Amino acid sequence: MKNIALIDCESINSSTSTGVICSVGGILLSPELEQLDSFEFFCRNKPGHVPDPYSMWVNKGFHKMMKSNMSHLNMMYEFHRIIKKWSPCLWGSWNGHGFDFPFIEKENYRSLLPIYVLKQNQNEVADYLPFARAAKIFYPNSINATKNAKGNFSFKLSDLAEVNVDKLDKKTLHTSIGDCKVVMEILKKLKKNAKPIYDSVTHTTTKALSKKEIEGNRIFTAVFYWYGVGRPTCVTYLCDHGEYTWPMVFALENDPNDLINLSKKALKEVLRKPGKFCRPLPLNKNSVVLHYSYSMNLDLYKTLGLEKIKERAKIIHDNKEFGNNVSQALGELAREKKEKSKDKNEKNLVENLLYSNGFASQHDQEKMAAFHETDDWGKRNQIVNELDDFRFRYLGKRLIYQNQSDVLSKEDYNAIHSDIAKKILSIEETRFTTLPMSEKLCDDIRNEKGISREKLDYMNDIDAYLHEMRRSYEKAV
Repeated sequence: MKNIALIDCESINSSTSTGVICSVGGILLSPELEQLDSFEFFCRNKPGHVPDPYSMWVNKGFHKMMKSNMSHLNMMYEFHRIIKKWSPCLWGSWNGHGFDFPFIEKENYRSLLPIYVLKQNQNEVADYLPFARAAKIFYPNSINATKNAKGNFSFKLSDLAEVNVDKLDKKTLHTSIGDCKVVMEILKKLKKNAKPIYDSVTHTTTKALSKKEIEGNRIFTAVFYWYGVGRPTCVTYLCDHGEYTWPMVFALENDPNDLINLSKKALKEVLRKPGKFCRPLPLNKNSVVLHYSYSMNLDLYKTLGLEKIKERAKIIHDNKEFGNNVSQALGELAREKKEKSKDKNEKNLVENLLYSNGFASQHDQEKMAAFHETDDWGKRNQIVNELDDFRFRYLGKRLIYQNQSDVLSKEDYNAIHSDIAKKILSIEETRFTTLPMSEKLCDDIRNEKGISREKLDYMNDIDAYLHEMRRSYEKAV
């Protein structure tokens, strides 16, 4: 069995596409969950990126960021040295597929570093959040959880820490290393009290394993999560999505006889509605896949009976044309949604083109490796000019702007500086955290009733930083 490397990122705002990781931490565990090693890095902000006051208050990272003598690029170098040192292992996180893993991939992309390093060279990735939710359903006493205002169990890491970690130091919550320690304690409880769920994590940590698990079981239990509640569902593989290619599974509480003879047009109308009969189970999301017996213990499936469930699964697998029609209908719906998107300008941002524009060519990969092998920023500028892909040329120039701007030509510097200025000074609603957005949020927080002196001083410090940014970039427009 592989070691487990728990990792966590803290950022200046919540956007994985346009945000910045300001801290990354990790704990290396043996398969028996004994701590072997740890690290935590903090870095300065990247020039031209606006911190979100609320995010900085939650993770208490603003002053650490301001005092750090490490650049963001050097932090990424240090992180990659840890990755090389600890690999191969199982890289685990809490809500990793929703935040940490895509954020790290996009920071690698923006830094011209190997993008999918956590998933290559026998490494695997695991997101423990969905499995903890599943464990709470099937093994209610496996971990403690409080309920929120809606009456649902809260799986926020800070809430779980309060009721699962002995001698909790609350000051470490929302720090990268502190959150890793909380996940470590939760894993120990899951392994002890819900071992079948804990063990199932490793069944879907790669695309190959996920595909084998999904296609190798005619019926199985998937656990979906929506409206704040985990939903165990007995399913069977139906088709691959016609646009995104991820597996779609058929929820077997539905009678396929009501659907298999529908035209593709009629299927599209059914699929537009909530509560549809099929659900995505992406191969790269470490989905919860359990034995069918878990769902068969639920009243819904007990009433139907195992034979009826197997009969429905057989109908699905014997009617390949139905699966093909569903796949095509889903693909058409996805493409129609893309066309109607109002966010077309942001889709063309280089930051958003990692997944849509594919991998770098072999030539560009070699040039990016050469970029990082030299310490001479002048040579780095020459190498960036030799990149074929416009994405990496732009990102390379921006790296130079952020770290050694005086080697850029006046034309390149002015183009990047004015582009950043237009983005962060914009008064329009955008996914970029802009100065007007952060300044307003800062004012709103300072006007909170009963605000503490600590929080007020913190917001004042952030506000002063924002005003300094404004003075710098207003000169460029």
